[in-house]
Amino acid sequence: MTKKIENFSINYFLTRALFLGIGFSLILKLTRQDSLFSFLVGTLLSVPFILMINKINKEKRNQSLVDYLKEMKFLGGVIRVLLLIFGMLLLSESLVFMQLFVSSFVLIKTPLFFISLPMVLILIKLSFSKKETLFRVSACLFPISLFLTLISLLGLSTYATFDNLKPFFVSDVLSFIQSVFYYMSLSVTPSILMLITTNKNNVKPYLLGSFTLICKLFLILAIIGPILARLYRFPEYIILKEIKLLNFIEKIENIVALSWVIDVFVYMATSSEFIKELLPEKKKNWFHIAIILILYVLAFKFLGKYYTNEIYIYYFLPIVTATLFMLTIPLLFLKSLKK
Repeated sequence: MTKKIENFSINYFLTRALFLGIGFSLILKLTRQDSLFSFLVGTLLSVPFILMINKINKEKRNQSLVDYLKEMKFLGGVIRVLLLIFGMLLLSESLVFMQLFVSSFVLIKTPLFFISLPMVLILIKLSFSKKETLFRVSACLFPISLFLTLISLLGLSTYATFDNLKPFFVSDVLSFIQSVFYYMSLSVTPSILMLITTNKNNVKPYLLGSFTLICKLFLILAIIGPILARLYRFPEYIILKEIKLLNFIEKIENIVALSWVIDVFVYMATSSEFIKELLPEKKKNWFHIAIILILYVLAFKFLGKYYTNEIYIYYFLPIVTATLFMLTIPLLFLKSLKK
């Protein structure tokens, strides 16, 4: 049985995880300074979908996700396969973009397979542990991540210039709708992973995670402006280079960026645990380890090795995740209403 703070921290990390290297860059390319409004509108429109997941967990009670799906017979089996694909997709994405981020800014000359190897070894270790271990680790990392986030927001606030945001309403309606869709998909769809818990209160952590994303977006636009923000793949990291503490402590961007690394790690570990939950009981751990190793090899050997593959993930991930969300969650929500 997981505790409230553990569930809160997991959902907070999941809300933010897909914006490293994807969310900020993708949305800024579409709507520039109007992205602030798309984040706000997207947050409000996303709450009903979070409430749907809350309702499913409320009716699921202490059942495992697999047992809950078995009640739906054939349809439950189809949903189980779709959710398994969803979990593997998220784990693959997290491995690829973790490699991309670290190889771009920190370990430039390090082979890709070595960058994500420590994460994979931790996932394998967690595979032999109980689910509660991940949630306890998440609860321990939450105050560290929140502290680093606050440090970055406070440290960067002095460099913000409101004039960089003007003029507003420069994007067309179609681009704005697409931008809102991207935000909703990237911030809400990872909450599917919360179905392996019994948590029924996902709105508050979602709103907190969204608030930090909106603040970070405001600082990106107010510091480097919408034109430069559209050019960078990791604008959220670029602005961290501006931070100076006490006017002489510099070059701390890698320390502060640990908050993003923590987000991705928890998101990666939760995706892994989600996959494990959906596997058959017989030799579950070994099947789980085999899937982790296969996805790890695919990530550094094929997906992360070629830039064209990264571009495909970059543009199609919000569409694919939203599609899988709409194929599964509404059906589970209808079942919870009927029950």
